[in-house]
Amino acid sequence: MDVRKHRPLIELLSLALGLLVTGPNYRFVAFFLFLIYKLISYLWGDFLFRALQTFPRDFKGLFLLSQVKKEIARRMKEDRGLHEIFLDVVKRHPRKTALVDIERDKSWTFQELNELANQFANYFHKQGFKEGDVVALYMGNCPEFVAAWIGMAKIGVITAWINYNLRLDALKHSITVANAKGVIAAPDLQSAVKEALSTPIPVFVYGDVASGSSGTDLLKALSSMPTTEPPRASSVNFKSVLCYIYTSGTTGLPKAAVMKHFRYYWISMGGRRAFGLDSSDRIYVTMPLYHTAAGILGVGQTVTHGVTCVIRKKFSATNFWKDCVKYECTASQYIGEICRYLLAQPVVPEEELHKVRVMYGNGLRPELWPEFVERFRIQRVGEVYGSTEGNSNIVNTDNHVGACGFFPIYPFLTWLYPLRLVKVDEQTGEIIRENGLCVPCKPGETGEMVGAIRRKDPLMDFVGYVSQGDTDKKVLKDVFKKGDEVFTSGDVLMWDRQGYLYFKDRRGDTFRWKGENCSTTEVEKVLQPVKSVQDATVFGVEIPGMEGRAGMAAIALNTDANVEEEKFLANIGEILDANLPAYARPVFIRLCQKVELTGTFKLVKTNLQKDGFNLAKCGGDKVYYWDSATKKYLCLDRNLFDQIEKGQYNRF
Repeated sequence: MDVRKHRPLIELLSLALGLLVTGPNYRFVAFFLFLIYKLISYLWGDFLFRALQTFPRDFKGLFLLSQVKKEIARRMKEDRGLHEIFLDVVKRHPRKTALVDIERDKSWTFQELNELANQFANYFHKQGFKEGDVVALYMGNCPEFVAAWIGMAKIGVITAWINYNLRLDALKHSITVANAKGVIAAPDLQSAVKEALSTPIPVFVYGDVASGSSGTDLLKALSSMPTTEPPRASSVNFKSVLCYIYTSGTTGLPKAAVMKHFRYYWISMGGRRAFGLDSSDRIYVTMPLYHTAAGILGVGQTVTHGVTCVIRKKFSATNFWKDCVKYECTASQYIGEICRYLLAQPVVPEEELHKVRVMYGNGLRPELWPEFVERFRIQRVGEVYGSTEGNSNIVNTDNHVGACGFFPIYPFLTWLYPLRLVKVDEQTGEIIRENGLCVPCKPGETGEMVGAIRRKDPLMDFVGYVSQGDTDKKVLKDVFKKGDEVFTSGDVLMWDRQGYLYFKDRRGDTFRWKGENCSTTEVEKVLQPVKSVQDATVFGVEIPGMEGRAGMAAIALNTDANVEEEKFLANIGEILDANLPAYARPVFIRLCQKVELTGTFKLVKTNLQKDGFNLAKCGGDKVYYWDSATKKYLCLDRNLFDQIEKGQYNRF
């Protein structure tokens, strides 16, 4: 507050106070109270109004936080591993359905799921795998994926959850960075493991082993294994490492984030409490189980709380509501793309017949939110913001349209919510510092989300990644005071005057497309070695009506190579397809004739990103787009550009 600005009112208040102490005159008391009222209204009226508006929300949020902390403290005292907590669930609900596989129309009870997990545990224990060893799981969405990691946890083996879209270098890196001593692969993925690894490691194929392969038929091997509990891993407890879950981070190849038993339980339990889930629910899961969203917030409800999960291998817009009706689902997960695809579908009878009351996830756009809720009769939307490895996680608990969470606006509650926004330079994206410290945002401002690191508090600590170097890059020091540390999320959010937070963008060399974080560096590594490419840079661009940012590559061709553009684009399409998952493939390619270079002879990315795929800004350069129907890069013309801008074309 600027005292000089309000000096007249302060002097008047001092006068009233002086009159009050001269004698018991009630007129002066009344006058004094009136001045107090006017002063508060003048200086803090807006704040008090907002504080009263948000108090119910903040009180519920504080109560939720206290309940979560109380539950975690109880589990910390017990100090049992997640697999032992799962056994408690099995004992309570042995014959209840745990998981349903839609593709095979097959279900597993909790007892059957535990017995399959025991077979995994007994087999790998027999093979000599021991506590602290790592086994990579390279499988699609199926109940066996869940049984495998539960079984491994029973014998203290850490599982690395590999993205089944990865191939070649990215797959090799993900397996080797985890120091995996074996890979459990689905039958259709065993060849990808062979292509990626030059140094062979044991591959256990859950199904038919390809001819000529050295892989083990795991399905056959497990059939002869006992279903009884394996030897207990004595040193495994609530603070032990459970698995590695991969995240793109801000640059480079996928990073193996360390997930401990207690953190898995915390995310699952916190989600259950925040969204009002209980053991009678049936959750529809269509997102990849190797991600935190489906693997913990989804299936975690089965493992820790006895909820039934219905698993589909891949999302299908046409079957979404049909599945929900057939399997009597009461909850579902989403990402923004799923919601948009469902709204684009024609009306079907199942929209009126389903029992889904709550949907939770991230990325539901504010402009789609009301229509989505009204059309599909969803009682509650739980928008989540967070990261697998980070300590900065928030949730929208009161259906506020567009928000991914909130901070209380009361300054004195900062220590209870150790999450903050810090200002960033809009041009460079760098965090701003003044007098050596970062600048915290106020309500109404935009900045990067950071989470204060408290080393003695397991929930606020930052364990990070398998690679210490990757971990160190995500820790920022001397932020709010000298010597403190925070986890930097890389995400820019807006904090409105009521304390609600809205996701805006990612900071750094990533873009989010099709619900996945994509590293620009990794796409550039595929493009730049191509002989006909002089230089290439990759960035994300917004497409009207679509979630996230689509990848775009600006390429300067080698002028000495006499490159035919048509052949080049056909070739580059094949190279990208072979080396990248579909969501990381650039949607647009700009072939630059005249390029602006930095002092180190690199393309100036910021200007190219501003131009995007707008033909009017590209200075005559040709822009090509990926057509999913023909599987080719085709030339973008003005007519199609106009369709894209109007949201009339989305075949990417």
